[in-house]
Amino acid sequence: MAETSQTIGETSPGQTLEQLQAGAAGFSCVICGQPLRSEPAIRLVKSQLNACEACGSWTYLPRRSSSEQAAIHDTEEYFDHPYFALRRSVSPALIRRCRDIFGRLEQSTDIAALRGQRLLDVGCDTGGFLQAARQEFGIVPVGVDAASRSVEAMQRQGIEAHLGSIERAPSHLIDFPVITAIDLIEHVSDPAGFLREIRERLRPGGVVYLETPNIQSAVYRVGCALNRLTHGRPEGLFERLFPPQHVQYFTMTSLAGLARTAGFEVVQIQNRVLPWGDIAASMPVRTAMSAMQLLDRGLGARILIWAVLKRPASGAGRG
Repeated sequence: MAETSQTIGETSPGQTLEQLQAGAAGFSCVICGQPLRSEPAIRLVKSQLNACEACGSWTYLPRRSSSEQAAIHDTEEYFDHPYFALRRSVSPALIRRCRDIFGRLEQSTDIAALRGQRLLDVGCDTGGFLQAARQEFGIVPVGVDAASRSVEAMQRQGIEAHLGSIERAPSHLIDFPVITAIDLIEHVSDPAGFLREIRERLRPGGVVYLETPNIQSAVYRVGCALNRLTHGRPEGLFERLFPPQHVQYFTMTSLAGLARTAGFEVVQIQNRVLPWGDIAASMPVRTAMSAMQLLDRGLGARILIWAVLKRPASGAGRG
């Protein structure tokens, strides 16, 4: 019988890593539908990352379901990670990040007109970005997050927040002029479905702002080379660089293609560095990352991709 390609969402729940490695060539990319390379780009203890032959995005295998992903994000270990502690307080660094994001939105949105309007942040954590946006730009904050601890923290501050995925969010969360999803789409089991749902919750002409790691940056290229050289040792280093919550890595090309498939107009898609103050790691790691980001500047493949996507004002472009 001829082998048929299967999508990542069809990974068998009980599949062992050995079985997966033997059959990885039968999987197709969740982003563009083309075959994944059979040889893993990254080998981890109980998983692997396989690159797409066509669009270059990387997919985490075995693929977890949306409910399994949500459960991981609602653990104490994940909630208390230093990365999130660094980003939670409304600090000068957070204010600067917020202003930078609104600066990128200026080309497609009347920022002044957002005052008094609702802004939805998907994957809002405890609402630091929303609080900064309210303080700086006068928006009305609304959040959605998979972690009960995050939602409870926001609700204690009097911010409207809803527990769960955007696909299961209340029906009244619609007609937003702007939705943000920062460092989130790499966590999503079905990124195409995620973007389609975002699109339906925007008003016609509304925009979504995304950020996600750039798998073509020097940090990941070096990580890939070291993983191949050391056969995935030390384990902790590669689990940190490729955490199990990140189930999809994008290139600028693959993210733009996915956005168009979901019915968006791509207004802007670029990449940027991760500032020193935003690197939640030890001094040696921060220094190494900063050095590699200098190389990224020359390559034009900085560590973070950001995109502004627009829902067409008419029915044209519907996914």
